[in-house]
Amino acid sequence: LLSVDHRPSAARPDGDRPDAVGLLEPLSPSASRVRTHFGKREERPPYHRHKKGGSVGSVCYLSMGMVVLLMGLVFASVYIYRYFFLAQLARDNFFHCGVFYEDSLSSQARTRMELEEDVKIYLEDNYERINVPVPQFGGGDPADIIHDFQRGLTAYHDISLDKCYVIELNTTIVLPPRNFWELLMNVKRGTYLPQTYIIQEEMVVTEHVNDKETLGSFIYHLCNGKDTYRLRRRATRRRINKRGAKNCNAIRHFENTFVVETLICGVV
Repeated sequence: LLSVDHRPSAARPDGDRPDAVGLLEPLSPSASRVRTHFGKREERPPYHRHKKGGSVGSVCYLSMGMVVLLMGLVFASVYIYRYFFLAQLARDNFFHCGVFYEDSLSSQARTRMELEEDVKIYLEDNYERINVPVPQFGGGDPADIIHDFQRGLTAYHDISLDKCYVIELNTTIVLPPRNFWELLMNVKRGTYLPQTYIIQEEMVVTEHVNDKETLGSFIYHLCNGKDTYRLRRRATRRRINKRGAKNCNAIRHFENTFVVETLICGVV
């Protein structure tokens, strides 16, 4: 037979009951700190890795800036050289000259005369250009003269006749550009004055020049479009017979410490 016991269970005293609230009691502060110390990782500042591309780009920009700066300095130097130094050099290479000399060729009595001319000296190109205006008291024709030391030629453009005459350069009379420049600079400073006498050289026309380009670019630009003739030198002396000078044209100029009268005879 199945029997069922309906007796109530024995009551447990209150002191023996587990306290549910006590199980959820928080830990002490010291224990909490310990758990926090061991429970979390120590935070460190993030590590920034430097990229190599950034440093290379900075070097490239710096190099480009230096190149631009150097180019600016070069252009500034060229500008200063062209517009200041060359302008000053051009002024120093241009001379308006006047010299007094005793004209022992025109008459028996010595006459004091003045000769003026404009001189341009091109040191780099090694040639001289002289312009002789119309003389105030006669004694010669106005002319443009080129002494080309590269070609070893001298060209006379007689402005009155509008003709050109070419001859070998006479280096015993014509000073080289550097020496002539130093002479005129000394005259300009007043430290040296040319001697006041005149010599004479006689030349004769020999042949017509057809190809002027063979004379060089400087003489070509002077004589282009003009009848041009070659000359042959006869003599250089201090006095000439007046009878023999009737068929000659005279050009007076100076490229030395004395005045030269160039007689071109047999003019066509």
